[in-house]
This record gives sequence, C-alpha cells and structure tokens, in this order.
Amino acid sequence: MNIYRDIPQLKRTSIALGCFDGVHLGHAAVIQAACNCQEKVLDSCVFSFDDEMPYKQNGKRLLSLEDKCECMTRLGVNHLIVPPFESVRHLSPEEFFKNILLDRLDAHCLVCGENFRFGKGASGHTGTLQLLCEQYGVTCRVVPPVNFEGTMISSSRIKAALQDGEAQRAAHMLGRLFSYRLEVVHGRQLGRQLGTPTINQYFPDHFLIPRYGVYASVTEIGDRRYSSVTNIGVKPTVGWHQPLSETWIPDFSGDLYGQLVRVSLVSFMRDECKFDSIEILKQAILQDGVNSNHLTADYIQ
Repeated sequence: MNIYRDIPQLKRTSIALGCFDGVHLGHAAVIQAACNCQEKVLDSCVFSFDDEMPYKQNGKRLLSLEDKCECMTRLGVNHLIVPPFESVRHLSPEEFFKNILLDRLDAHCLVCGENFRFGKGASGHTGTLQLLCEQYGVTCRVVPPVNFEGTMISSSRIKAALQDGEAQRAAHMLGRLFSYRLEVVHGRQLGRQLGTPTINQYFPDHFLIPRYGVYASVTEIGDRRYSSVTNIGVKPTVGWHQPLSETWIPDFSGDLYGQLVRVSLVSFMRDECKFDSIEILKQAILQDGVNSNHLTADYIQ
C-alpha cells in the first residue's frame, strides 16, 4: 500500500472518506465498500483526516499510523492519504470536493459513513457530498452504521470501554483485540529478580491508555504468540513516575530491548494494587499467569 503525507495526483479512484481513527467494524464497512465499488478499474483509496482535528472529542489515539496502515492493507486499500489537517481545514466543502477529490484524486466513487463531515468548520455533511456527487457525475455511497448491543459502533464507545477495563467489549467493536506495538525499554529489572522478567513499554503522547490494572494478554514475538500478563499503570508496590505497560511472558526467554513488540489485551483480571511485600507481589503475579493461560488459550497459535 502506498502512503502519502501530501495529496498525490492519482487517476480513476474509489475513495473512503473519514478519520478512521480506530479502523473498527463500522470503519471497515466503509473502507470495504470503497474497495468493492461497482465502477470498473478503480484504484482504492482512503483519505484519512488527522486524528487531532480540533472538533474531535477525546482525541486519544487507538492506533498508531503504522497499525492503521496494516489494518487498511488487510482490507485491500491501495493508497492511504493522510495530509496534515492544516493543509485542508481552510477549504469549503465545495473547494475540498473539486480541488482535492476531483482535480487531484480523480474520484469516480466516494464512500462515507452517515456521520461524515468535511470542509471548513465541518460544515459539509453527507447530504452536501451527495449533492456534489450528483452535480459532477460521481458515484456516492453512504454506508449505514454497524451496531453492537443495539447501538452504533464508534471510536468514542471503544475508548470508553477500554477506559472501563472492558477489553472484550472493545474487541467486539474493533473486530480484533485492542493492541499496541511499542518499543521495549529498560526498567528496574525487579521482575527479573523475582523470577518473572517483564518487558516495559511507554505509551506515546495522545495514545489512549486503558484502565489501570492487570490484564490477560497475548504478546507477539516473531511469528509466535505467547500467553502473557500485562500490568498497565504506575506499579504502586514499587512506584513509577509515569504510566506504562509492563508484561510478563512466562514461556519466553530472551532479550527484547529496543525491539517493537505487540501486546494485545484479552481480558481485565484485577485492579492495580499496592502489596505489603515483594514476596506477596510475586505470588500475585504467578497466580495472574495461571489465570491468563485460561483466558488466552483461544488466541495462542
């Protein structure tokens, strides 16, 4: 898949429009509709606005750009266009449609969700897009929302679920486990002293941090998946200066420092808590490992 940080000159495209900040099941329906547009010989594209648009609420990210690209590649997208929001925010809906979608991207098919907004001040909506498409002879499709538990799936619902520790509900709406692929950094190596060596990973700025606590998780190393235990928070027994993800992988031994490792959250097991001694902490970690093995069995290759 080609990734553009500016707006390229393309020919005969079918474009999915939206932020797609989580690439959840609702987003996937829009993207797949663009990839499957009935027009012949169209190049599939996603025009994905910046995740930090000023009118977006709770702008914490669910995905890095790299993971967003992976998700879209699996959906069949040929081109991902992610220009700086500042480069398009001044354009009226009509200017964005004509100058960008028609003149630069040669759009023959445009697809969006029912709540899509575009143009200066988010003044354009799906009705605006449909009228412009009719005027210029462009196919337009507005994809209905995908529901979960009777309510439309949205990134805000997924973020709320994760902030409540409801990893399984989030997974149902994402269509996959919530995960992050981050660099492994050095810690105090207390886990190694306890016989439960861990990997430490810091969350980037603007990335959503799930509810503090201990999770059954799956960690991917190379082409293997391992059952693991992940603590998200500030390690109250020993104290830490900022939130991080600390993961124990019982069946793995090796040096992962400096590597990008993916951790996927399967299920919330318990709150973070301060133990009276390091030995009690060790026993709790070992029991967490047993519990995680049961919860992650279906996800391990």
